[in-house]
Amino acid sequence: MTSSASAEEIAGIGPVSVSVSAATPKLEPSPPKAAETALSMAVPGLPALDLNKTLSIQNEQLGIYRDLLEVLAVSEQESAALFPELSKSLVTHISTINRLKEDLQNVFTRIRALKNHFQHEYPDTFDYVQSLHVEELDDEYEE
Repeated sequence: MTSSASAEEIAGIGPVSVSVSAATPKLEPSPPKAAETALSMAVPGLPALDLNKTLSIQNEQLGIYRDLLEVLAVSEQESAALFPELSKSLVTHISTINRLKEDLQNVFTRIRALKNHFQHEYPDTFDYVQSLHVEELDDEYEE
C-alpha cells in the first residue's frame, strides 16, 4: 500500500519550514491543509480525527496542569515556612513526654517501694486488703 502523504501530513502538522537566523534556527509549522486535518483521508480504515478538537482538549488539560502546578508550588512554600516552627514544637512535645515518662517511672517505683514496705511491716493486714481489692475488681467485671 503506497500513500503520497508524508509522516508530517499524516500527523497533521503540515510541512515544516526552517528559517535560519544568525542566532538560532527557528522551526515554524505551516498551517495544516483541509486534506491534512482528517487522518482517515491519508490512511483508509482509521476513524476521522478532529485535530482542532484534540488540540483544544490538550490545551484545556495543559491549563489544568499549570493551575495544579501553581497550587502545588504555593503548598510547598507554605510547608517550607511552617516546617521550622512545627519541628521546634515537636521537639518540645517530645521532651515533655520524656519528662512525664521519667516522672511516672519515679512515681511507680515509689509505689512499689511503699507496697513492699507495708507488705513486710504488716503482712496480715496487707493480705486482707489485697483480698478485698481483688473481690472489688471481680465485682466490677461481673456487672
